[in-house]
Amino acid sequence: MFDQRKRKKLEKHRNDTLSVICGERLGFEQMLQRVRITGASPDVALVDEVLRRLAEIKQKADQETNIDELDSLIGDAEQQGQLRAYVCPRAEIRNEGILAIDLMEEWNVPRTVIDKLRRSFGQEVEKAGTDDAAARSALRTIFEEQDSWRRYTDDYEETMHRFTVLLFVATIILPLLAVLAFQWRLTFVVGVLSAGVAGSCVSVLAKLPMLDVSLSGELEAYRRRILSRIGVGVGGSLIGCALLGWGLLPISIQNQSFADALNACTVSPTTSCTGIRTLILLGVPMLFGFSERALTSFEQRVFGNSGQGQKGASRAGRK
Repeated sequence: MFDQRKRKKLEKHRNDTLSVICGERLGFEQMLQRVRITGASPDVALVDEVLRRLAEIKQKADQETNIDELDSLIGDAEQQGQLRAYVCPRAEIRNEGILAIDLMEEWNVPRTVIDKLRRSFGQEVEKAGTDDAAARSALRTIFEEQDSWRRYTDDYEETMHRFTVLLFVATIILPLLAVLAFQWRLTFVVGVLSAGVAGSCVSVLAKLPMLDVSLSGELEAYRRRILSRIGVGVGGSLIGCALLGWGLLPISIQNQSFADALNACTVSPTTSCTGIRTLILLGVPMLFGFSERALTSFEQRVFGNSGQGQKGASRAGRK
């Protein structure tokens, strides 16, 4: 079964690679048609070289059995496709570059990147003047940026989709595990941890970036922030539940305190562990996991505004 799944993954990747190669060839051939309509003559040697290399890349993709090598072939095909800039009609170079940048903007590429590309491309084309080679070189650079951002945005969306699915599954399964864990004295801590993690996952889900695409460095940092946010939520859940369990925070819901619910659901038999008590045990750790600010407000109720008092005393001492 594992080998069959691996083969399916390989074939899917091969089909995607062949699709990209065919797309690059079609894009190059379409540019040739446009330049011939204008009556200009493209560089025959360049055209033959690009088409020959694309055919070789396609042949390699048909025989390749390594996914990483197929990714490399995609990059090779895109590099050949970018050479269509050197057969683009001279009058259409500026419009072609602007169109490519507009398309990247539709992919929600960061605004700072789009503005930089517009500014640099406009300057390069204006500086080129009647130098066709320089203008086409600037256009090829835009095509290269476009291919790079296409790959990155695809990977970005796939990564965000994977994060969303994992967090969603965790928010469904962990509360169920927490309810089961609350039924036994020795596993109630596991229940608190599970509920805290579930609350943290909900918090991360609520703050997932939905529109703008982040830069690669920000995406790597976001992976670390997910783990750190869940860790903080778990710690906050344990500390907050401990304060409630000790009775330091006199808070009750329908005349049921967290300590009462905890005692009722961790004794044997658990017949006194009613639905409302189970919901209290589940909801409170999730609340702490969802927002550490809830723990901060509870801390102020227990210890008062000690920090402000110290600041006031310090100011009085300076006076």
